[in-house]
Amino acid sequence: MKFRAAILITIACLLASCQRSEFAVKKPNIIFLMLDTLRADHMGGYGYERDTTPNLDAFASENLKADFAVSTAPWTPTSVASMFTGLYPSSHGMIPPNDREIAKSKMSKLASSHLTMAEILKGNGYKTIAVSPNPWITKEFGYTQGFDEYYYLHRDIAAEITESGREVIDAWSKTDQKQPFFLYLHFFDPHDPYTPPDEFKNKFSAPLTQSPFSYDAKMQEEIKRYDGEINYLDSELGKFFEYLKSKKIYENAFIVVVSDHGEQFMEHGSLRHGYNLFNEEIHVPLLIKTGRDIDKGRKIKETVSTLDLLPTIIHRIGLTAAPHLPGISLMNEAGVKNRKGVMSEIRRVFDQKSVTDGAGARMILELPYSLSRYRVTDDLSSWNSSKLVGIFDSKNEYACKMPLNDLALQARLKGTFDETLADAVKSVVLIESESAEIKDETLEQLKSLGYLQ
Repeated sequence: MKFRAAILITIACLLASCQRSEFAVKKPNIIFLMLDTLRADHMGGYGYERDTTPNLDAFASENLKADFAVSTAPWTPTSVASMFTGLYPSSHGMIPPNDREIAKSKMSKLASSHLTMAEILKGNGYKTIAVSPNPWITKEFGYTQGFDEYYYLHRDIAAEITESGREVIDAWSKTDQKQPFFLYLHFFDPHDPYTPPDEFKNKFSAPLTQSPFSYDAKMQEEIKRYDGEINYLDSELGKFFEYLKSKKIYENAFIVVVSDHGEQFMEHGSLRHGYNLFNEEIHVPLLIKTGRDIDKGRKIKETVSTLDLLPTIIHRIGLTAAPHLPGISLMNEAGVKNRKGVMSEIRRVFDQKSVTDGAGARMILELPYSLSRYRVTDDLSSWNSSKLVGIFDSKNEYACKMPLNDLALQARLKGTFDETLADAVKSVVLIESESAEIKDETLEQLKSLGYLQ
């Protein structure tokens, strides 16, 4: 009862704090495009040598672009939970274990006590719809909270996801259209296995020559297919943008384009994702069509976090987010510039946390991984005795292979880390994770994607 009372107080405070902001206009339709496993440095607009994303690059040039956005976690369940709740993983508690037997009986789910993006928008007059092909982003794990309609399309490719999006919008367009919509489309490309359609399989045959990373022939082949999937996804998104324009929805829509995490190709000793907190896994694209003239073509140079998306959306619909949320609206330029740093976390194969400051200096800390710590039971003292993986200039030395030896910088980053984690852990007292009995079929689906060993 004590937890429940505290939760209700938290929700009431959030709603009470939603005061009117600068926007006093008609609420825009909101389209949230989640591009699973797309690392930022494999997009042309982020400096990649291959022309993988011409449509997204064009979108970025016309809208708000975060040059250096980092995910709160390098895998889907934890990362998306942060975007939906605006909380760090240590707060929202959706940090599933990587062990099948523990997962079967004690798997975390996104607690129903959390107030999610969809619930906030629904409470402010939006029709809310989600389409997901990812077996994590389902009702079973608590991600459908607040959605009026939810469609699960198991591992479907981009063309199927955009088709579902068009069907949803076509149905909405037949109404009186007085109720704005929030549409969440989760794309599974370019998640492994990398199987792009035939016309994209061999599009990028020349080896990479300008990467800050070194790849052998096997990795070059993997990356070729990965980039083919990115190019295919980009082509489908281009068609979807044209559809929105043909329906006269694009111009006034608020559109978010973001990835939940990146992908590793042995840059730091692993394949796929969910391992470490280096750029290849947590530097993600983040693009927003805000509707403000000042944001057309604007670039954010400072480090930002994917948990900034909820405050940004709340800002855009004319409200102010609750002060307990750690993120900052990306339309609040002064707030972004003055922030000390943002945190990223993973507890799957390694148990790591990092803090990255506005200029890109990143400190990574690590504890020995333990299956007994599958729930959020962090105490601050354990992280005071953690191992320093390293301090890196993650913007200017992108590969993060050369740790810095700067005691003053280390002390400053540790202070920011301690403060950020302390604030995050406070929220755990208010909101407990829920356990769920997960079906064997779901566990098999997740295992087939490289999870739950």
